[in-house]
Amino acid sequence: MLKTFLQGLTDLVYPPNCLLCRRHLSPDERRIILCHPCVNTIDPNRPPFCPKCSRPIFDAEYPAGGGVGPLCRDCLKTELHFDQAWAACLYTESMRRLIHLFKYSHKTSLRSFLVDRIFSFLDNYHIPLESFEMIMPVPLHPVRMRERGYNQAQLLSQPIAARLGIPHLTDNLIRVRPTPTQAFLSKKDRWTNIQGAFKIKNVESFSKKSILLVDDLLTTGITASEAAGVLKEAGAAHVGVLTLAITL
Repeated sequence: MLKTFLQGLTDLVYPPNCLLCRRHLSPDERRIILCHPCVNTIDPNRPPFCPKCSRPIFDAEYPAGGGVGPLCRDCLKTELHFDQAWAACLYTESMRRLIHLFKYSHKTSLRSFLVDRIFSFLDNYHIPLESFEMIMPVPLHPVRMRERGYNQAQLLSQPIAARLGIPHLTDNLIRVRPTPTQAFLSKKDRWTNIQGAFKIKNVESFSKKSILLVDDLLTTGITASEAAGVLKEAGAAHVGVLTLAITL
């Protein structure tokens, strides 16, 4: 009774509002901190996917053939070191705001909701992740980690590894350069910015292993590709990437 009273008092003083539209939340909406209308604005990633990056492919991209091509246009033009990537949602406005809140505004209470988006995607499309031997988040540089207090990619990767029963590693692949944020750079500058950013402490542990990297967002794929390239140089046999969202 005391817990219920205190929660009621808290709601009276600080009414729970949707993180996106600020509308007052009903009792069943409070668990996810979003109202149902805002949840419905989140666009899941739907097939047909590019088999390399998971970006949706539209027939209009291949008008001459009259159908869907083997890879999206970006992957046809760019050599990426990871073998395959999957993304649960499209990076539309609602997801952009949620990731920003989760990543930069300490709204880690969104974790459960965001991970559920990933699980729904994996279940709906029967994504075969069971063959991976280890899961790891794309690491932050220690300076960025101190500033933020947490690695948003690790908050996503932990429950995924636990659900799949796959070992979760966080301290072998490290970031050794505090690179500027990729979002404000051109594609050419992104390649230069991220080169040499990652290092492996124990190379032998990755020999002939199948590794899944987890991050919040896939844009050009350059950051994931650089991390995958370092893992491949260490002897990894296969590197996949799983993200919460992907840009169009």
